[in-house]
Amino acid sequence: MKKLIIAITSAFMLFATSAMSMDLRPAVGISGNMGVYAATGIEDNYNDAGTAIDETTKEYGAFATEYASIFLEVGLNDVVSLGLDYVPQTLETPKNKSNEGPNTKTDGSAANENTVEAHFEDLTTLYAKFNIPLGGTYLKFGYTQAEVISVENMSSGNSYGNDTTSGYTVGLGYDHEVSNGFSIRAELTGSDFSDVKTNNGQTNKTEIKVKDMIGARGTISLVKSF
Repeated sequence: MKKLIIAITSAFMLFATSAMSMDLRPAVGISGNMGVYAATGIEDNYNDAGTAIDETTKEYGAFATEYASIFLEVGLNDVVSLGLDYVPQTLETPKNKSNEGPNTKTDGSAANENTVEAHFEDLTTLYAKFNIPLGGTYLKFGYTQAEVISVENMSSGNSYGNDTTSGYTVGLGYDHEVSNGFSIRAELTGSDFSDVKTNNGQTNKTEIKVKDMIGARGTISLVKSF
């Protein structure tokens, strides 16, 4: 996906540069975000033959995180703009622990303790922004994609694979023009994401599915239009 992001970003920058000679309106921005994300996790433990599920565990979880993002945008006219928003940092879920035992290691953790967490990388949104006649108010519709990286420390030595998730984003925002092409934006967006699934690659595998992923994101941005 990283190659795809680089290709899209390069193409978008070329388009933004060309826009300056086409009487379009390129803009760049940097944002501070507060995101809240939630999902349902399902763990299926298969029998020794790997043909049937012996046990299923289901849990619902949520977490909040702060992060920065950058974006490029081109105004096609006074109403419609196209943009690409990218989060350069990794978003990490809380660490889940299981199989705690009475025997502890020198660092204080259980000797047979398993830990797992998910990292979201290259969170990217391609969007369209529509100005509405309410003094700076706009609507946003986009398509979001991210890599989901499984990070685990298993007493068995097994590891899980990674997956990709994507979904749609909608939002409402307000743009306040300051001066000299600078403006400040405040917006709230909501996203849903496709399910992800991974397993530990064993015959009597453990399969983990994450379903019903949703997120809400509050954003303050500084924008420079050219």
